[in-house]
Amino acid sequence: MPNEDVPDKDMPNKDMPIKEQAVEKTAAQRKLAKFKSKPVQFVKDSSAFTKAQKGVVYTWAKFGSFALVILASILLVVYYSMLASPRYVSQSQFVVKEAGGHDSSLLGLSGLGAVSPGMRDALILKTFLESREMATALDKAVSLKAHYERSDWDTLSKLNQDSTMEEYVEYYQNHVQIIHDELSDVLMVEVQTFDANYSLTVSEALLSISERFINDLGAKMAGEQMSYAQKEVERSYAILTKSQSALISFQDKFKLYSPEQQSGALLTAINGIESSIITEETELKSLLAFMRDDAPEVKAKNIRVASLREQLAQEKQRLTSDDQQSLNKINVNYQEIKLNSELAADLYKSALAGLEVVRAEAYRKLKHLLVIEQPALAQEDKYPRRIHSILTWFIVLLLSYFIGRLILSIIKEHQE
Repeated sequence: MPNEDVPDKDMPNKDMPIKEQAVEKTAAQRKLAKFKSKPVQFVKDSSAFTKAQKGVVYTWAKFGSFALVILASILLVVYYSMLASPRYVSQSQFVVKEAGGHDSSLLGLSGLGAVSPGMRDALILKTFLESREMATALDKAVSLKAHYERSDWDTLSKLNQDSTMEEYVEYYQNHVQIIHDELSDVLMVEVQTFDANYSLTVSEALLSISERFINDLGAKMAGEQMSYAQKEVERSYAILTKSQSALISFQDKFKLYSPEQQSGALLTAINGIESSIITEETELKSLLAFMRDDAPEVKAKNIRVASLREQLAQEKQRLTSDDQQSLNKINVNYQEIKLNSELAADLYKSALAGLEVVRAEAYRKLKHLLVIEQPALAQEDKYPRRIHSILTWFIVLLLSYFIGRLILSIIKEHQE
């Protein structure tokens, strides 16, 4: 049991004279008024501040400027052990593959700068993951910027409130690590946030956006190739249609299906007429050997020979003449139109074959994101690495201290 005869320090002593109680009360009021009006001066006049000041002076006298290193080390220990907000990591691994791709070993050519399709795709995706585009997409999808700016996290770790987009992108790039394995072309992505569940959400969103990017990239390339091939087919078909129309119009104009065949038939007829003329002239000579010129048989034979000669002249006139309607000129124009039509048909066949090849090639080059390691929920924080960070900063402080002392010593030496 406490001694009831001992007066409480905080309670006024009843045996104390009223005048002394008033003086003690007035002193307390003065201290309170001073604290309210001049808090800095109040702290400086306090006994605790005086003791701390004496401790600093003693420490400085004992350790000199090395006391700054000790003080900074103490602050680092306090920050990393008590104040630093933990950051949780959700990790995923994936690789980009083509639908019909066959990766060939290029290790022997790697020193010459050769890049395989798989490595090229992996580097493209890595650049996209580190880009402003991905940072913006994640902010739209899961409000990543607002999470990094929350006041729940310590000031040194979080993103500044109302930060600019450039500051956010730089902060994002420092807290989302992408590692590319050059041997397997696997991309490993670490997402750091201040909440384990949120890290998993961000990692899943990043994976979904990456997959959509790769699919769109492959589909866009395939679509462009298909579009070009399709346009070539349409262009060649238009040329073929135009050529065929020109051929039909030419045939309709001259009432000829094939001037080449017509010319052949006409040549056969001319040869036949010439043969008949030779036969008739031979027979005429035979008749003239024993008949007079005015004999009926001789006259008939002359009339037949004359008719055959006239017919021959007409047929030759149809075959070759200065007139544009002659078969030789018609056939030349026909051959040109026919050749254009055949070339257009060959071009159309080639375009169709090319379209099929491009279609197969486009499918083969479609890209897919193969997930090797799905994002998982972190069980414990990975960052900051407290002991590692404290030791690293302590070594930096020591090196800075000794380098500074060395520089000062050199300067003093030269002054002397």
